[in-house]
Amino acid sequence: MAHDATVEQLHYISSVAGRYTLGDRPQIPGVNILACRLRAISERSLIAAAPVAGSVGDAITLRFAPFGTLRGHIARHVADGFVVVLDQTAEAQAALARRIGQFQHRRWTGMTDKRAEKRFMPAEPRSVLIRNNREMLPCLVVDYSACGAAVSAQVQPELGERVMVGQVEADVVRLFDVGFAVHFAEPQAVDDIESLLESPQEWRLAVAVLPPRTADGDDIIEFADLIGFSD
Repeated sequence: MAHDATVEQLHYISSVAGRYTLGDRPQIPGVNILACRLRAISERSLIAAAPVAGSVGDAITLRFAPFGTLRGHIARHVADGFVVVLDQTAEAQAALARRIGQFQHRRWTGMTDKRAEKRFMPAEPRSVLIRNNREMLPCLVVDYSACGAAVSAQVQPELGERVMVGQVEADVVRLFDVGFAVHFAEPQAVDDIESLLESPQEWRLAVAVLPPRTADGDDIIEFADLIGFSD
């Protein structure tokens, strides 16, 4: 398979959370703004984990603090989110490439925001939210501590509502523009909390956009397949 320059420039980034809105509707906090987690990015495309995957071809607006506001359309689905092809001018692509380079430099030299170290970001952020009426919805765990978590889903529960995030019982204690915060019914052991926040195995098929793929060889080739490059 021939490598395209876009594929070669994809950078794996798992520590950046952001927000997105599907379609061209105005952004309304608590209604249609959702959280997402960046997986990889180049100046032409990106891959993100998200609670609501939309449809192929949907317009999408995303914002990540290190990279600014990005607009494009959903090109493919992946197991926990989507691939976005960015709609940008050559000038905007060059500016984004510079921001990616600056971010990578800060990460490799340790020049990161120390405040982020107070939170934990799960390796597998997509999970399941269960409400009192037994409604089960995909959600994204933005970050967590031993006592609570920030969650994003296509609903905004009521303050004080008892919910389940993965396998952890919790109460909704705060609402914000991309989701809500929950306080766990009981403090969780730091070594166990991440696995408990994941959706149980029997529920994963209900929230997966596509079955997880097993990488065969170079991971960049896998991303190339997802975006649709060919020989």
